[in-house]
Amino acid sequence: MSSKKKQPQHECVDRKDYLATCDSVPIDRDTFWQTNEELPRNTTSGQRILRTTWLSKSTAFSHREQQLLSINGLIPFSVYSLEQQVQMCGQYFDKFQTLFQEYLFLSDLESLNRKLFYNLLISDPGKYMSVFRIAEFPSLIRNFSVLYTNNRGMYVTIKDRGHIYDVLRNWPLRHSVRYVMVTNGNNIMNLGDVGTSGAPVVFYKMYEDVAFGRMNPDFCLPLMMDLGTNNHDLLQNTFYMGVRESRTTGPELFEFFEEFTLAVMRIFGPRAVIQTQDFSPKETLQLLDLYQKRKCYMDISVQLYGTCGLAGLLGALSITEVKFRANTLLFYGLENFNFGLARMCMAYLMRQGLDRNAAQMCIWFCDAHGLVVHNRSPHKVPEELSEFSRTHAPIDTLLEVIEQIKPTVLVGCSAHANAFTKDILRAMERSCAMPIIFAMSKPLPLAECTAEDAFVYTKGRCIFISGCEMPPVKYANKWYQPSFCTDTYIHCGITLGIILSGLTNVPDELFLVAAERLASLVWPTDIVKRNVYPPKSKINCVNLQIAESVFTFAYRRRLATLWPEPSNPKEYIESMLFKSEYSDTVPTLYCTEDQNIGTSESVNYYKHNI
Repeated sequence: MSSKKKQPQHECVDRKDYLATCDSVPIDRDTFWQTNEELPRNTTSGQRILRTTWLSKSTAFSHREQQLLSINGLIPFSVYSLEQQVQMCGQYFDKFQTLFQEYLFLSDLESLNRKLFYNLLISDPGKYMSVFRIAEFPSLIRNFSVLYTNNRGMYVTIKDRGHIYDVLRNWPLRHSVRYVMVTNGNNIMNLGDVGTSGAPVVFYKMYEDVAFGRMNPDFCLPLMMDLGTNNHDLLQNTFYMGVRESRTTGPELFEFFEEFTLAVMRIFGPRAVIQTQDFSPKETLQLLDLYQKRKCYMDISVQLYGTCGLAGLLGALSITEVKFRANTLLFYGLENFNFGLARMCMAYLMRQGLDRNAAQMCIWFCDAHGLVVHNRSPHKVPEELSEFSRTHAPIDTLLEVIEQIKPTVLVGCSAHANAFTKDILRAMERSCAMPIIFAMSKPLPLAECTAEDAFVYTKGRCIFISGCEMPPVKYANKWYQPSFCTDTYIHCGITLGIILSGLTNVPDELFLVAAERLASLVWPTDIVKRNVYPPKSKINCVNLQIAESVFTFAYRRRLATLWPEPSNPKEYIESMLFKSEYSDTVPTLYCTEDQNIGTSESVNYYKHNI
C-alpha cells in the first residue's frame, strides 16, 4: 500500500443535497429585514459615542448634547456644522505634500468619525478617492503593513478552519451586513500574489460604493481571506502581516470556502451576497461554476467587469451599426476581464437565439503562444481556457491570427505592455470598417497600446476602450475621447438591486439587463466623440438607474423575496441609501403628566396659568 496520504477529491454537489445542507444551517439573524441601523439611545453612553467612529460627531455635538452625554469639556467649545467640518478637513488635506500623508490623514479620520470621512469623500470623489486607488497608488499594497493604522474589515485565515462562524460573529455591525466583499490577494493587477496586503482592494471598493452610489457602508463587510502566499519576498519580510506559509489551493481551498459560505448564511441570512475579487482566474471560474446557481454569489473581476465591457461593446455597436451576432471577437490574454467579457458575450448571443455552439463560433482566444485551439503543441491550452478552445489549424502570432480570422473586436487584457503594435493595429484597420479595440491592462504603463497609437494606426476609424482613464486625443483635426471601462458605473447599482429585492441567486440574465441599461445611458454628445460610457460626473444617477433595472428585473422574473413589492421601486431604493447627515444623539423630551381636565373651571385655569 502506498505510504502517500490520499488527497481529498473535489466532487460536484447535487443541487438537492446542497439545498438540504443550506436548509439545515441554523440562522442566527436575517439581516435582509433590518432597516434601522441606529443603536438604542439608552444603551449608549457619551464616552462610547465619542470614541465609536460610526456614532461620533466630534466637534458637531451641540452644547446640550455635550452636557447630557457627560462629554462637556472633552472637546473644544465651538460647535461646527457638518459642512464646516468638511471644509476644514479639505483645507487641512490640501497642505499635505505626499500620498502617504494624505492616506494616513484619511485613515485616521475614518477611525475617528466615519460620517465625516464619507462626507469628505462624497464632497469631491475625484480628489479624495484617488488616494485609495491601487492603480494610482500601488505603494499602498507594497507598504500595507507599515501603513496599517486602524481596523476596517475582517481577516479570516486558513488557520481558522472549523471556526469561521466564531470569527465572523466578532464583526460589531453584523446586524446590518447585506453583502460580503472577499479577496485573497492572489491576482492584484500587475502586482501578482500579494497575500494579505491585498486587503485595501476591498476597502476601496466599499468606499466607491458610498462615494459613487450612496450605498450604506453598514451593508458591507470587506473581508480578507488569508490563505497564505507564494510570494517569497513577503514570506521573508519581517513586517508581513499575513500567514507565513505557502498559499492553500485545490480541494482544501474549496472546502474552506464552503465553510465560509455556510457561516455567512448562518450569521447574515440566506440572502447575504458574497462578492469575490482578484482570485486567480482558475479559482474564480471554478467558484462561479460551483456557487452561481446555488447561492447569492458573484465575482467582481469576472462578472462585473465583464458586464461593463459588454455595455461598452453594445454602445460601440450603436456607432458601427453592426449586429451583435455579426461580430467576430478576438481576446488576447488570460486575465479575468477577458473571461468575464467572453462569458457575457456568450450569454448575450444565446439570449438572441443562438445555441451554444453557434455562439462559440463568434469568440476566439489568443495568448502568448498563439491561437487557442484543440491539441495545440508544444504549449498546451490552460485549463481555464478549455471552454473557448476551437478547432482550427495552429497560428503562432497575434498578427497572423488577425490576418486570418478578420476580427471586428480586439480585446486585450494580458499585462503585456504595448502588445498591440502598429502592425497589429494596422491589421485591425484592414480587418473591418470600424474596429473596436479594448486595451484593458492596468496601470497605464502595462496597457496593450495607447489611445494615440490606436487612432493613428487605424486612421482614426477605431473605437478605443481602456481600463484606465485617458485624456482626449486629437487626430486629423478631430477630437476623440477614449472610453473608460470601469465597474464603478454598475457595482453599487447591481449590488443594491440584488440586496434590496432579496435575490437568493444571481443569474447571468441580470448582468445582461444591467449592461443594456448602462449602454442606453450614454449621451449623444459623447457618442460623437466615440465615448461609449456615460459621464463620470453622473455615476450616482447611473447607479441608481442600474439598481432600479435590477430591482424591476427581479420582480419580473419572480426571483425577488421582498414582500410586499414596493409600488415605486425608485423611491424605495432611494429610501435605503446612505443618510450622510448627522442624526440627533439626544432624543426630544416630552411631558408624560396626566393632563385630563375634569371641570370647565379647571379648563380655564389650565389655559391661563399652566
